[in-house]
Amino acid sequence: MPQKVSAKHLGQAILDSVHHGTYPDTEDIISAEFSPSAIPEALILFDHARGQIEARVRTTSQRSAPDIDGWVSQAKQLRTDIETAHSSSQGISAEAVQNEQLRQHVHDTESKLRLLEGELAFNQRLARALAQIRSIDHAIRDTAERLRRGQVSEAIDTLAATETELESIPSARNIKAVGVLDVEINSIRQEIAYSLNKKWQDSIHVGLLTLSIPQDAQDLSVLAIALHRLGLLEEGISKLANGLEAAIIVPRIQLQKGGHERALVIDGDNMRVAETSSPSNSHQLYDDLRAFIQFLQVHLPTQVVLPLSKVLGPKIVETLISMRLSLAVPEELSALQEFSNTRDEIYRFAAVMGLYKWAGDDQLRAWSNTIPQLWLQNRHNSSLHQVRQLLQRGYGEIRTVERVETQIVSQQDHLFAGNSNNDDWDAGWSDEEKGSLGEKRLQPQRAKQTTDNEEDMSAWGLDDEGTEEDKTNDTNIPADNDEEGDAWGWGEDQDIGEDKRTSQREATTPSTRRVNGHDDPHSRTSEREVTLKESYNITSLPTGILELISYVFSDIDALSEPSGNMFLYNDCLWLADQLRQMLRARNQRRPNAVASKQKQLQFDDDIAALEAFGKRSYGKEMESQRTIIKDFLDGGQGFGNCTEPPFSQECELAIQSIVDRLRGIHAEWKKILSHSALLQSVGSLLSTVVDKIIIDVEDMSDISEPQSQQLTGYCKQITALEDLFSPQEIAANGQEAVPLTAVYTPGWFKFQYLTEILDSSLVDIKYLWTDGGLKLEYEAEEVVELIEALFDDSEHRRRAIGEIRRASRA
Repeated sequence: MPQKVSAKHLGQAILDSVHHGTYPDTEDIISAEFSPSAIPEALILFDHARGQIEARVRTTSQRSAPDIDGWVSQAKQLRTDIETAHSSSQGISAEAVQNEQLRQHVHDTESKLRLLEGELAFNQRLARALAQIRSIDHAIRDTAERLRRGQVSEAIDTLAATETELESIPSARNIKAVGVLDVEINSIRQEIAYSLNKKWQDSIHVGLLTLSIPQDAQDLSVLAIALHRLGLLEEGISKLANGLEAAIIVPRIQLQKGGHERALVIDGDNMRVAETSSPSNSHQLYDDLRAFIQFLQVHLPTQVVLPLSKVLGPKIVETLISMRLSLAVPEELSALQEFSNTRDEIYRFAAVMGLYKWAGDDQLRAWSNTIPQLWLQNRHNSSLHQVRQLLQRGYGEIRTVERVETQIVSQQDHLFAGNSNNDDWDAGWSDEEKGSLGEKRLQPQRAKQTTDNEEDMSAWGLDDEGTEEDKTNDTNIPADNDEEGDAWGWGEDQDIGEDKRTSQREATTPSTRRVNGHDDPHSRTSEREVTLKESYNITSLPTGILELISYVFSDIDALSEPSGNMFLYNDCLWLADQLRQMLRARNQRRPNAVASKQKQLQFDDDIAALEAFGKRSYGKEMESQRTIIKDFLDGGQGFGNCTEPPFSQECELAIQSIVDRLRGIHAEWKKILSHSALLQSVGSLLSTVVDKIIIDVEDMSDISEPQSQQLTGYCKQITALEDLFSPQEIAANGQEAVPLTAVYTPGWFKFQYLTEILDSSLVDIKYLWTDGGLKLEYEAEEVVELIEALFDDSEHRRRAIGEIRRASRA
């Protein structure tokens, strides 16, 4: 049981807790009950503690009293300072209000000052403007007075100064008085322009077919300057040029009815175009045109003739070309030589225009350089016109012609055996026979039809180049049924070259049969030559067309002269070599001459320029021939349809034309060039051919077997050109000389391999790649693309392509 705690102890515990914040440390006090009876005792303790605290406060206050008095006095001083600062701030506020009032007054005063200054400036500008207006008005009156007195130049000077002064007036557009002055100035300008134009017309009078310039050149110069200052000279020059063109140029250049032309007559300051009965004379025409230009050069000042030449010169050239020159280009080739005199006149007239610095001389020279193209265009149009006239005339005269054919027939033929059961000419003709292209024996009627077909081609003059030997060989070849239809006009295949068919017949059918390598005596005795004849009617149309073609061929033959560019190339090189030798010998005779060495350098440059000119001529001729060959190749249209008529005929014609062209070039240049230069030039042209064929074949994505065979035939025709590249020296020991085609023809080996690829199997192509030299000329992908185009997709093709690619990577 806890002990009883006295009231004094409880009161002390409460006092300690309040005064010191301590907590009782004995369990008895903590658990003791604070009874009301303990309150008096606790109050006594509290009173006693309060008394002690008050006594301690009084003691402390007494010790701190002097410090508190200082604080109080300082607080009073602070209050006094605050009141003083407040009164000062009120004064400052009052002064600020007064300053703002003063500032507003200053602003109002400044605004009034600026307004007065603006009014003053406006009055000053107005005064100056009024003074300028008065001055301009006096200047306008003075200008009008000068104009009335005929002082045009002085009037223009015054007018220019007046316009400048009028533009200097500020805000001139807003002043009505300035507008009135501007109207007056424009009126005076118009009066001056009218006066100047009248003087211009009086000075240079252009009438109907006449020109008169009586005015002195100095007066015209002053007049031109005045017009230029007013900006009217250009318009006056344009009107003058148009007037001269209509009154002088066109009437003089244009031919009159009956081919007569007018003449230009000059009499002092006057010029006129007079009527004459003389025929056209180009020499007199250019003399008159030169006289016209010289007349203007003499009678017109530089200020007039210079701008006039820039406008009138092109008009003269255009009129001359359209009315005379274009019509004067002859259609006949023989007349071109006579037209060269006109061309010389053109150059002389252009030189006169250039001498006087008249525009249009370059245009005239450029036209003269196009004379060959113009002649060719005229020739083309004339030929078309003649053909149209032939077609418009219709049948014309009907005449009978005869077809003759000689053919060798064997004993087995019914015609030779005298079989008369099939006398009718069309007895053996059937649809089945039209489809049998491989028959070796024909009925007499078929033989007769063959004769008709071959003679049909000769009747049109397409086999003129054939020889008697060709005709003999032709008799041994039976015609196929397609050619039967052509002979009677049923097909469109008549464009196939006769030379190609002749070569095919010679290659496929011998004239005599051979038995075990020897001539068969029975075949000789069992064959007989038979001549077949028949007649038929034709219209006048083919005869007219044939005459036109012969006429064109005559022009071609006349133009097919030895190449002048190649002669020029040889001449330049030879002349350069001779000059070098001459200079070398001269320098050896005078080794120490300084002047000779200086001239040697000059001559070296001239010789180099001469050689360069010769080489340019050579290059120009080569480029011309390449263009022709490329045109032939373009006719084949890429050889993609080389087995489909009519494209097959175009391809065959392209290849045959190229072969003939190259052989013709070789024969022509062989007489001109050295052997090495000949092989180099022909090899370059042949390289153009083979490169184009290789590209065209490689571009074909699908090549059928007939196409492959046809392309192989084309390549072999090109390969036959190897005989053009025989070396000049004969091989020793009688051996056959090796052609130098590959030396002078880049891409020749690649072309040969292309021929092999087109005619080979997959195994052969793979062998050429792995063990041959195919990889030296072709990339692997090129060969792969050719294989994919030539062969269908199969396991063998995929295996071959894989081996070629692996070999290329290895």
